[in-house]
Amino acid sequence: MYEPLYDDVRADHKYTMRISRLAIDKLGIRLYDRVSAVLAELIANSYDADATEVAVSLPWGVTLAGSVRGASEPQYEIVVSDNGHGMTADEVNQHYLMVGSDRRMRTGSDLSRERHRPVMGRKGIGKLSAFGICGTIEVISAGSTDADRTENGWPVAHIVLDLDDMLCDTESDYFPAAGELDGTLSSHRGTTVILRNFFRKRVNSGPELSRQLAARFGIERTDWRVEVHNSAAQGKQESFILSDLAIDVMEETRVDVSTRPVHVGRQYLPVTGWIAYSKQPYRDEAMAGVRIYARGKIVAQTRDFGIGHGFTGEFKLRSYLVGAIHVDWLDDDEDLVRSDRQDIIWNSGRGEALAAWGRELISEIGRRGERSIRRRVWEEFVEKSTIYEVLEAIAPGDKMFRESVVSAARILVANKDRAALDDPGHVESTMRLALSLGPQRSLLETLQQIAEDADPHLDVVVALFERARVAEIYSLGQIAGERVAVVAKLRGLIDDQRSLERPFQELIERAPWLLAPEWTPLGMNESLKRVRAAFERWYAQKFGATLVTTAIGSEKREPDFVLLHDAGELWIVEIKRMDYHLTDEEYNRAINYLYALDTFLTENPRIGVQFPRRRLTFIVDHIDRLRPASRSSLDSDARVDRRTWRELLDSTLRAHRDFLERVYAMRGADDDSAEAV
Repeated sequence: MYEPLYDDVRADHKYTMRISRLAIDKLGIRLYDRVSAVLAELIANSYDADATEVAVSLPWGVTLAGSVRGASEPQYEIVVSDNGHGMTADEVNQHYLMVGSDRRMRTGSDLSRERHRPVMGRKGIGKLSAFGICGTIEVISAGSTDADRTENGWPVAHIVLDLDDMLCDTESDYFPAAGELDGTLSSHRGTTVILRNFFRKRVNSGPELSRQLAARFGIERTDWRVEVHNSAAQGKQESFILSDLAIDVMEETRVDVSTRPVHVGRQYLPVTGWIAYSKQPYRDEAMAGVRIYARGKIVAQTRDFGIGHGFTGEFKLRSYLVGAIHVDWLDDDEDLVRSDRQDIIWNSGRGEALAAWGRELISEIGRRGERSIRRRVWEEFVEKSTIYEVLEAIAPGDKMFRESVVSAARILVANKDRAALDDPGHVESTMRLALSLGPQRSLLETLQQIAEDADPHLDVVVALFERARVAEIYSLGQIAGERVAVVAKLRGLIDDQRSLERPFQELIERAPWLLAPEWTPLGMNESLKRVRAAFERWYAQKFGATLVTTAIGSEKREPDFVLLHDAGELWIVEIKRMDYHLTDEEYNRAINYLYALDTFLTENPRIGVQFPRRRLTFIVDHIDRLRPASRSSLDSDARVDRRTWRELLDSTLRAHRDFLERVYAMRGADDDSAEAV
């Protein structure tokens, strides 16, 4: 026979609605699948509990569970402790264990109890976020008001929540187990949350974790301090203090948005903070784009506010745009924050107004940023290539030649980012190409002078052609022709629905510029072979498994993935045949390869410093068979992306046209010639 939740429910109400705990699982737990996101929720709870000191302890740079050597791994813990007002057992029942109720309506205030802080919590599901990464949550809390204090201290509430037990019966009430400290007394107030029994989740390194947590909070208060310790540090203290996310920006592009409110109907809603261009491209996704805060906690992150194409600076925008704006009215009476606090409801009236405001602003910043980036990239290229010193040594008496080479170099680096200049080989190849292309302009100008000369001397003409290096100009034409052939080959493989993975793999390896149009044949060198061989040997020793990272020269078996590199970046490319449906197993295996590559480069820092950026790309037509967790990982991890074969072909064609336009521009031809090709 059905039993209602409480006796008074049966007495006062004829009908009762019961929410299945599986709904809580879908609506709350599965919204959080990253360690940094879970830590942010626990830290926010401490802030709302009026804590002034929060201590976080967790192992840095490890996979918490589920590796190949899982049986021998230590049993990790994540511990978050604060000195907030704490909770009594009654408050644990009334508030902490009340899932999914609006905190502000329940307490009648949107300010914290003692320090009157604008509280971050609202929806009542963040407290269960930890179940996105672990199976056990232990809560120890002592408090709460002066009236609760006894002569011997504060009463302690101690509960242990188990995910399996919580979900095994989806209709009955859940009764957490009482811990051993429950009912005891404590000399101080505060709450400690301990997480155990983890799923396979990766904890970033200390610097990465610091940036990720800093990006999630925009709080500036003197009564608030969070310290994060590395529990895996052996024999030494490693920690950092949560602070503002430090981004070095181009000051000439910075815009203070406090004087630019958002126009909604007849209202002008306030916005504070700043937007600018960073001096360097993003180091990780925590720095990418504009972070939007409400009540001091991140609620969205956007790289472009949904702006379309065709504005000045658009190609640099998505690599350099940064900012931190505070929009508290997103989390006021009208709740426009998504349940996982990772985005806002953009299709609302206020959301659309904010997006329009942002698009107008970044169009302006794009114009400023394009000029600034080009100037800074050129200055850095001049410094690293010593182009003026080289030209003075090569042609001290030929000003026209020197100016032509400098003009060609400016064209070649015009659309580069500063990260590309970190590779000395790339700088050298650009310099060589400028020396090859530069004389063409002087060639045309000098030929015109010779044509006007009634009696040109033969030795003058010979010297002219030697200086112009016609052979090198011809080799550039060969490069352009080879690209045309590769594009045609890719188109043929795509049009042939029967094409298998191997020809695609070999084509991508031989022409990596299909994925990264800025790469050139001159930019590739022998170092990749050494890195690839070292990584394969390390992987075999570490995991006892053979790994193949190239399609070229591995005829006996299919490669696990293709490994490419350029300009400080190592790139894992997972290639599937046309019309293939990626599986969950294949997705997770590739993610594990990326983690393994990170570990290899961390353990071998002299190699790792050469490749500060690592990424994973899936080239596959369908991802409809991926589970929600994998789809969420793919959408949220900026280091992981996916392209269809048609998308790859389209981007290659557009990049190829741009390449030829540059060639013709340097030859002095008109735009129509380039477009015709």
